[in-house]
Amino acid sequence: MARKQSYLRRKKTFSGAQVLLFTLAFAAVGAVAIWQSFAAPANGGPSHSSSSSCSISPNQVVLDQIWTVSALGLPSSGVNQIITFPDGAQSTGPITVSSNGTYTTTGNSNMSATWGFIAPEQKGTYNYQYVGKIKWPAGSFTKLYASCNVTVQ
Repeated sequence: MARKQSYLRRKKTFSGAQVLLFTLAFAAVGAVAIWQSFAAPANGGPSHSSSSSCSISPNQVVLDQIWTVSALGLPSSGVNQIITFPDGAQSTGPITVSSNGTYTTTGNSNMSATWGFIAPEQKGTYNYQYVGKIKWPAGSFTKLYASCNVTVQ
């Protein structure tokens, strides 16, 4: 007598090791995708927005002379200003950008006199950077909107 073939398939089960391997592979792919979305561009530096700009007038001054910093084309929210002083000290904080994407401030070599943590009256280059979200504690960022500097002689 011929044996009837069953057309019902047997339910496939996965072993614990197979499930663990699949989970680890999925997590690794997800981690790489997330890391790449936050990583700096291939050139090693932060990405730069070509529609933003920054200028300082005058760009060479003497001690205690006031300068004006103007940034254009910034997003209306989520912008931070980093001022790097000639001795390498930095002042970092969020700024309020106008609805048309501009930000203007003034500075001078004595501006940090009342801050208590950055030496005033420094000669050299003061660098202003306008950046996106800052990651702490390192103070790193991946989006540079604009950068400009002034030299105090």
